[in-house]
Amino acid sequence: TTNPTASSPASVTVECIGDVPAADPTIITDEADNCSVPVVAFVSDVSNGLSCPETITRTYSVTDNCGNSITVTQTIIVDDTTNPTASNPSSINVSCASAVPAPDPLVVTGESDNCGIPVVAFVSDVSDGNVCNNETITRTYSVTDNCGNEILVTQQIVIGVVTPNVTAGSDVAVCEGTQVTLTAGNPS
Repeated sequence: TTNPTASSPASVTVECIGDVPAADPTIITDEADNCSVPVVAFVSDVSNGLSCPETITRTYSVTDNCGNSITVTQTIIVDDTTNPTASNPSSINVSCASAVPAPDPLVVTGESDNCGIPVVAFVSDVSDGNVCNNETITRTYSVTDNCGNEILVTQQIVIGVVTPNVTAGSDVAVCEGTQVTLTAGNPS
């Protein structure tokens, strides 16, 4: 009528659900009984239903030849603490503010995460205020994984100043009050 004995296995912490080890009754190494060698068996994994972190309680039974039984549990914590990664988008140069492209998360390349696919989102555009003097806009994107770990990547957009060349042709003398039309082309 005496129950067998055994100790609960040590807790385990992993970053991703895919890293949770398979159930393994052999991790119970100190099972004992007063009359027989008890049998250790996996019973269940029960999640607390949360994420970041998620706690899984793994239960094993320890049973002797007469059916006396105890359970021991192992706590498995799944908690992704690693930031995702991504490359900064390439810098671009444009000739005027109207040529600045709209934000596009697809310009962020190489985004990856240890536990899944991160989400890329536009955050902001910040100008250095040098309008008409090679203004630089720093465009920021966030790269976020399922647990909220986040990095920021930036793209530099330089609005270059183009000074047009205007020529009116040969010097011409005109009388005061005479209307003159000058035509200039858009520089490339």
